[in-house]
Amino acid sequence: DSGLAGIEYAYENTLAGRSVRVTFERDAHGRPVVLRPDAHPGPPRGQDLVLTLDERIQFFAERELRAQVAKVGARGGVAVVMDPYTGEILALASGSALNPNNFRGHPPDAWKERAVTDTFEPGSTIKAILAAALLEERLIRPDDMFFGEHGSIQVAGVSIRDHEKFGWLTFREVIEKSSNVGAIKVGQRLGKERFYGYLQRFGFGQKTGIDLPGETPGLLRAPQHWSELSLASLCIGQEIGITPIQLVPAISAIANGGLLVQP
Repeated sequence: DSGLAGIEYAYENTLAGRSVRVTFERDAHGRPVVLRPDAHPGPPRGQDLVLTLDERIQFFAERELRAQVAKVGARGGVAVVMDPYTGEILALASGSALNPNNFRGHPPDAWKERAVTDTFEPGSTIKAILAAALLEERLIRPDDMFFGEHGSIQVAGVSIRDHEKFGWLTFREVIEKSSNVGAIKVGQRLGKERFYGYLQRFGFGQKTGIDLPGETPGLLRAPQHWSELSLASLCIGQEIGITPIQLVPAISAIANGGLLVQP
């Protein structure tokens, strides 16, 4: 059978092997002449493909993802576990209840690997990238203070609210408490051109190159297409579309000391 999707489709040529031509002789009555056992090369055999997936980690990822999706009443979810140093994917789970042994019993939308095909606004996870950029540029120190404006800040005539009414916060607390107001204020120090450059260097707006079909590059607009509100929005993970598989190596680059690995 031919691979229809996923890793089997991506490696179809490797798994399928090559065609073998066999010539039979026939006698005067058109009956095939029995060949010697060593004359038939046997059916073509492709190569084996060993995945980096760890069946135990995969099992727990799927179980915990299903539990969390049910707990919060979500329509679905994605879980990715990757070695931050090698890029090896140890688990890749979606909230879909797809049974690969009966895939035709599910709609085609359920066949997708959402970690590579679907884009989302990353929300507050982008603040880790913002913090890394500011520290790398030496524009801020962990104990620098910022006023939380009691939970609301005006940017380009738009009021952006925080999830809490914060007062004074250190930069460390801005990240720890995920303050929107604090993130916007520190992002203004970085500026749109530098922030855009770091978003690119962390892999957003481009494919990771993972060996799964259907990967999308996401959405990252160039600064000349930003509005007066865009820098603030990007600092809190809006106005940008990323895939889960993009986010994992981006965060891993912080964990491994600065190397953006390919999943």
